[in-house]
Amino acid sequence: MAAFPTGLDPSAIRLAMFYTAYFAVTGFLLPYWPAWLEARGLDPVTIGAVLSVGFWIKLVAHPGMAAVADATGALRGLTIALAVSSLIVFAGFGLAESPWHYLALAALVGITFQSIMPLGEALALAEIKARKLDYGRIRIWGSVSFMAMAALGGWAIDHFQAPVILPLVLVTLVGLIIASVALPKRRVETRRPWSWAAAARLALDRRFLIFVIAAGTAQASHSVFYGFGTIAWRRIGFDDTVIGLLWTLGVVAEIVLFWLAARLGRFGSATFLLAAAGVGVVVRWPLTAIADTVAMAAVLQLLHALTFGAAHLGAMRYLQDNAPPGLEATAQALYYALVTGVLMGLSMPIAGVLYQRIGMDAYYAMGLLGLVGLAATAMLARIGPPLTDPPT
Repeated sequence: MAAFPTGLDPSAIRLAMFYTAYFAVTGFLLPYWPAWLEARGLDPVTIGAVLSVGFWIKLVAHPGMAAVADATGALRGLTIALAVSSLIVFAGFGLAESPWHYLALAALVGITFQSIMPLGEALALAEIKARKLDYGRIRIWGSVSFMAMAALGGWAIDHFQAPVILPLVLVTLVGLIIASVALPKRRVETRRPWSWAAAARLALDRRFLIFVIAAGTAQASHSVFYGFGTIAWRRIGFDDTVIGLLWTLGVVAEIVLFWLAARLGRFGSATFLLAAAGVGVVVRWPLTAIADTVAMAAVLQLLHALTFGAAHLGAMRYLQDNAPPGLEATAQALYYALVTGVLMGLSMPIAGVLYQRIGMDAYYAMGLLGLVGLAATAMLARIGPPLTDPPT
């Protein structure tokens, strides 16, 4: 069992609690929310639309929330408000009837729940930088939580069917509210007044956009898996407990990478990690298209350490080193908005159409995104980081 983060540093513990609570929610949502929607009578195309609408909303919501956070430094207060709002929004899903109800609620999820992580990451990175903490060994607890909830969710569906997922989500959201209240009371100080002009320069910086493509294509390549991986495995014949364990196995691999991140040396650079993610994408998804046994699926799940873990670590390392002073939350929000907004917003509905038409073969298209990511990473390595202190 891993030691608790960074020598029981109080800030590290509070941050670990936040990641634990947030990823407890996603541990139910990511593997099983599509199955919950399917149990409510939605078809694959509608499920893809419901899953993607929040991504597009985030394109506006994330920068807007970050603007307030960077201008005021009130990251913790905003995070608490969004956690409370998320509980109310998800409770509304229990009353939804028509596809339009689900789409409207999914849009609100994009504003509330999906806006929490950019703000939490900005606060965490500021605290980690100030107190010289180890990001990987704090973030790892989110992965442990996700793994546990994914396993619990599979067991719960086996025993109580898919409708049990919503009550589990609501319970874990209460935990997220408590963890948000317990976050360190750090106000992220700005060295200069926040301005839309500085934020716009960052958003249009060629090097920043290449970085977003390099990291974002790896994340977007998970669209078929996140949207329809559980559904596809159920149709192959895997039972829900096995499916939960497969999700758990992927996160175990991710945890190992996070735990070793500080010891990677030159192999822990942002560009090396992003390149490793691209290679993982090229290998993982085409093979997943033909993986019809539990053993093969289990082996491929280990590549989650690269396709998600290396991509995420590489992105956070890049942002920690290169986010402009005074725009830390904005840089996080722009990254999340462009990756989980634009790229995931485009890829998720495409994944729904592809899965409905060609089933598991949709994974081949995801593998192609790895080639795009590798090309972008090579460009990023050649041109260097973006300006760290854009002029006002």
